Amino acid sequence: MKKLTWFLLILLSTSPIMAQSFEESMDESDDVRETIMTLFEGMEAADGDVLRSVLDENATLHTVRSTETGTELDETDISSFIESVEGSEPGTLIEEILYISVNVDGDLATAWMDYHFYRGVEFSHCGVNSMNLIRNAGEWKIFSIVDTRRTEGCLD
Repeated sequence: MKKLTWFLLILLSTSPIMAQSFEESMDESDDVRETIMTLFEGMEAADGDVLRSVLDENATLHTVRSTETGTELDETDISSFIESVEGSEPGTLIEEILYISVNVDGDLATAWMDYHFYRGVEFSHCGVNSMNLIRNAGEWKIFSIVDTRRTEGCLD
């Protein structure tokens, strides 16, 4: 009976700690999702200032492509990416997120998301984005984006 009492006492004393940690984790995940969605809203609005607000100044952008000769890793300069977005017509760069998974450990977060990309109303491609974010002074910034792109098996 003493063992059961100790077990219940330990369980009850740690429950609020676990619940608080879970709630904090959910809040952090929501903040990460908000940062990511702000990036896509900035793309759709063709607003480079919005992109700069969520991208770390040293952010990297890579694409993994499957080709006839193998797999390639392409890098896009983040400044060139922002300039390209700014040069587009507002409402033409639409990234539809289908699913997003976020993991947070302290000031590091990772996110994995499936997407469909449209240029205006025309479907362009689909794939997966993998993003890494850092929290600095309470603010999440994206410091790495890696995506895949394909045109087959997207709109099934």
